[in-house]
Amino acid sequence: MNKIDYPFVKKLLLNKKNIVITTHKTPDGDALGSSLALWHTLKKNHNVHIIVPNEYPDNLKWLPGNNNVIIYENNKSFADNIITQSDIIFCLDFNKLYRVDTMFDVVANHKCYKIMIDHHEDPDNFCDQVLSNPFISSTAELLYTFLFSLDYKLNKNSATCIYTGIVTDTGSMRYPNVTRHTHLIISELFNFKINHSSIHQNLFDTQNKSRLSLLKVCLENLKLFTNHKAALTFLREKDLIDNSYQKGDTEGFVNMPLSLKNIEFSTLFIEFKDGIKISFRSQGEFNVNLFSQKYFNGGGHKNAAGGFLNTKNIEESIEYFSIVLQKFINEKA
Repeated sequence: MNKIDYPFVKKLLLNKKNIVITTHKTPDGDALGSSLALWHTLKKNHNVHIIVPNEYPDNLKWLPGNNNVIIYENNKSFADNIITQSDIIFCLDFNKLYRVDTMFDVVANHKCYKIMIDHHEDPDNFCDQVLSNPFISSTAELLYTFLFSLDYKLNKNSATCIYTGIVTDTGSMRYPNVTRHTHLIISELFNFKINHSSIHQNLFDTQNKSRLSLLKVCLENLKLFTNHKAALTFLREKDLIDNSYQKGDTEGFVNMPLSLKNIEFSTLFIEFKDGIKISFRSQGEFNVNLFSQKYFNGGGHKNAAGGFLNTKNIEESIEYFSIVLQKFINEKA
């Protein structure tokens, strides 16, 4: 766990600064919610921009302040100019710099003050200050603590964004890393008259028809490894094209096999043009972070992680998965 030097940061933010807030490629609810919450808080006294690497799902575009988000891949020269003039860069919801994708060079080379707020394991050393705790439910929960410790006041907009970050990264408050403290923060957010019912509807009840079509394919492709209490499903690139895939359509698919009796580990392979993107989820003691780090060029949390294979052969990838799963289990026995 890494802790911020709050007195130093408070002094750093006393005078007006040029601030950039950024997050990982294809931002999720926690990444974007945290970024917007920090933007709403700091913009009163600073010149603040949010720059994200690429587009994100439509079900996040209702968030207050969304119209102020700059998409780097669509505005590279404009964004580069903002980044190179910044005094401070906040790095939210990622701890490996490669996760900002095409923003890597400009962020790495700009010699400004950098602050990381993140809840993934094993942060790299590219920031001057790091607030990191992998046992916390979400970056949004950490951000709440960060703002509270600096005596910043929330409003309805920032509270809505923090609530969104926590809810989306905890499976609506059902994952093991949700604690009493998480619920206390949610309770505090209600003091700002957030509309939790509307938030949930915007997040979960505004899906595209393409999502249901892809879910059908995903369920048809389900494979069970009953001896290991594991499940795997997949989507080919052709499936994405044939069903008019949009960003966010597959959100949560990896969790669905965990609803099956005696399944404790679930994997989703999605074939894109550059390779196979992988999502891992588990219940109980199966450590998907270690599994992903060891065999799939990824990482994350004990019960939620991601990975990548530089191939487009689904069949060979599934065979590889089967082999390394057996190996991993044998090593842990």
